[in-house]
Amino acid sequence: MTLIVGMPVSLTGQFQYQGHQSLAGLQAWEQDANSKFPNSFKVIHYDDASDSSTVREVTRRLIVEDHVDILIGPYSSVLTSAAAQVAEEHGNLLWNQGGASDNVYNQGYRWTVGILAPANRYLTGLLPMVRQTDPSATTVALIGASTGEFPRAMCAGVTNTSADCGFRTVLEVEFEASTDDFTDPLAAVIAAEADVVVIVGRVHNDIRIASQLAETGFHGGVVVVVAAGIQRFQDELGKLSNRFVGPSQWEPGGQAVPDFGPTSEEVIATLKRSGHQYVDYPMAQAYAAGLVVQRCIEEARNADNDALREASAKMRFSTFYGNYQIDETGRQVGRETMLVQWQDGQKNIVWPRISAQASAQAELAYPWH
Repeated sequence: MTLIVGMPVSLTGQFQYQGHQSLAGLQAWEQDANSKFPNSFKVIHYDDASDSSTVREVTRRLIVEDHVDILIGPYSSVLTSAAAQVAEEHGNLLWNQGGASDNVYNQGYRWTVGILAPANRYLTGLLPMVRQTDPSATTVALIGASTGEFPRAMCAGVTNTSADCGFRTVLEVEFEASTDDFTDPLAAVIAAEADVVVIVGRVHNDIRIASQLAETGFHGGVVVVVAAGIQRFQDELGKLSNRFVGPSQWEPGGQAVPDFGPTSEEVIATLKRSGHQYVDYPMAQAYAAGLVVQRCIEEARNADNDALREASAKMRFSTFYGNYQIDETGRQVGRETMLVQWQDGQKNIVWPRISAQASAQAELAYPWH
């Protein structure tokens, strides 16, 4: 029996870069799973156009018309929330591989299972890392998009840990995600002279702000940009990417030891055979979603939604992507994100220190300029 795996995916619109990566990761998992167990899975997908109403439409189509056995969520928090609402209405389990906002888990939904660490824990290591590097650092500035669940959740996570680490937030400024002019928020950041600057927007926002900030000659301790975790950041900024820090859900050098499924090296090999020169974490987390589903099917011994939801709640295991464990809401609590920094054209892991033996591990380059 072939299980149908459906996914709304952003092949167009503002999330298309990560959407294409997510689809590539899921298709790589399909390829590897079927090479071991022939004809076990078939992935189908529809373009959600990076639009919430379209996500709802194609998610209903996957459930009602295609009768998918497994429903994988789209990339981005706002699209995942839309898909989760539809899945909940139909009693269909949604495997959330691309929506990091905690909001989806605060709705009381039964049918959502998280694969990736939530947004409010994206930067849990940031302030402890800075404190170890510079005991005199005390101030934080936050620049976030005014729309979307993810920027608010990330900034709230930093704010919530500030006091415990001896930091205080001296600036919080928002911008419209549709703008390309960041003159005013950047002027406010420069005037604030914060030791730590955190920038959270859409990928194109992040890249534009980072470029403009680098060109000002700004001097600071650490500058964190969410998009700095992906290869596109360095591709577009070139040398200007140097010393920017970003969160990453997964890195090849992270040395996660799987007790289920392939190693990172094996996953990377599959993706490279498919023509992908770089493997960013959106690819890895979609592949990992397939592995989590696969492991839960083994445990449940069928693909029934109730059985899989029960299995997902009690399972504790690890894949190349890291540990898997969810709480009663479906939120992923088994893993944390890494922090990476671009150093002379290379993306290196600078946090946590436990991966110090990894080839991609490096000390934080500090201060930023």
